[in-house]
Amino acid sequence: MPVIELDMLIALVNREDDHHKIASKIFNAVSQGEIKNVAVAASALIEYELILRSRGYRDEEIAADIRAFTSIEGMKEAPLTSEIILRALDLRVKYQLTYFDSLHAATATLWDGVIISVDKAYLRVRELKAVAPEEIQLSNESSESKRI
Repeated sequence: MPVIELDMLIALVNREDDHHKIASKIFNAVSQGEIKNVAVAASALIEYELILRSRGYRDEEIAADIRAFTSIEGMKEAPLTSEIILRALDLRVKYQLTYFDSLHAATATLWDGVIISVDKAYLRVRELKAVAPEEIQLSNESSESKRI
């Protein structure tokens, strides 16, 4: 089950983001059942809240976004567990990841080993397959893209 990371959530809601179009296509493909078994990491939702809170967003606005992410048809949620926290500690030291990147990576390694992200830090993690959003094959697109 591929895990969606924070950068795709931000790209989805921010029309100015360089990855907005592809994020919209990916989330639409998930809701249409074209991409199956995708989960958003609970750690990504926590990081999202912290970022928006630091930028002065109101709780109601943050809650609305999180409800929208978790209500996407076909989107699952990968919970944050003690096993993920312990794995993140190991990955953080081993690969010099940031706190949240280590949580997202740990979540993905414990799900199916695949993370959808533009963050190049995940390319260092040998236990993980990092898939750039542009590599995901969607209907009516080039066969050069990868099918996940």
